[in-house]
Amino acid sequence: MKFESSYFSSREKKFSNTEYNVITKFPKNALIELSNACNHACVFCNNPRMKRKINFLDKDTFLNFIRQASGLGLEEIGLYSTGEPFMIKNLDWFIKTSKENNIKRVYLTSNGALASLEKVKSAYENGLDSIKYSINSSTKNNYKIIHGKDDFLKVLKNINDVFEWKKNNNVKLQMLSSFIYTKITYKEIKSYKKNFGKYFEEMKIFPAGSQGGRINNIIKKISTDSIIKDKKNLKPCEMLWNRIHLTCEGHLTACCVDYELDLVYADFKNSKEELINIWNNNLMQKLRKKHLDKDLDGSLCKNCLLGVNEKYKKLMDTGFLKNNKKESSILTERTALSSRTI
Repeated sequence: MKFESSYFSSREKKFSNTEYNVITKFPKNALIELSNACNHACVFCNNPRMKRKINFLDKDTFLNFIRQASGLGLEEIGLYSTGEPFMIKNLDWFIKTSKENNIKRVYLTSNGALASLEKVKSAYENGLDSIKYSINSSTKNNYKIIHGKDDFLKVLKNINDVFEWKKNNNVKLQMLSSFIYTKITYKEIKSYKKNFGKYFEEMKIFPAGSQGGRINNIIKKISTDSIIKDKKNLKPCEMLWNRIHLTCEGHLTACCVDYELDLVYADFKNSKEELINIWNNNLMQKLRKKHLDKDLDGSLCKNCLLGVNEKYKKLMDTGFLKNNKKESSILTERTALSSRTI
């Protein structure tokens, strides 16, 4: 079992676009947010703090996107972003439709609680190539603190069931995992590898980050790494060049963790423009130039890349309605527990 990120590193190289021009070629990879709903409430994630309403991507918008993107050279899609893909009742349709439109590889990330053997088998039979499980503790007690749900044993059973089915039937489904650790879980890395190592081709293990610069004040408390970065070493975010992101409302956003639609640069669902022109529209050109010039003032990107906590403006007004949701006392309490070192 290999634990170095050779697979993940090779993917980064595969999709890397080092030709940093404001007008750029269409990417080969996409993340499609089928929904921003999630059944867990991880302390390091902005989803449980999100004020944006829960939504689901409609089939017509998805089909329009896939047909255009495939014609422009899109090869791979991840059917997830800010939510849990197995909360989608018609997940199999999105997978099958992707394959029918010449997408070579379909992958997703799941916390695993809803990913029963029956659902994973069905997804695989409709074309799913890879599933990455997000498991953020190797102990039952800490798992509940981090994820907000007592699903540790359920997730472990689901993973074992899929693993045994895969092994006994020569199934080609790729199984991966990620472990985002905090101050109370970083000492679990060794046990995490031991407990879960046999199930996965590779594991990606890294400290809690800022969720696109949105929860820097929280991450400073619970992460083992400093999020403050030196502007001299600032590099452009590759996502502006190597991946396209479709939200569940039908918008195109520059960021994979745009929980509040702050980096939306087009309303794809209602646009009559061709996708290649939208990908290189004026807003995206201006944002890419800001990254190239290291002039990110007024942008959420500055909070993300430099670890600061400054005010910013949306790229465009999406007109979406917010929920008046405040952070729950339980979430606040679990966040405090996550900031403790063990």
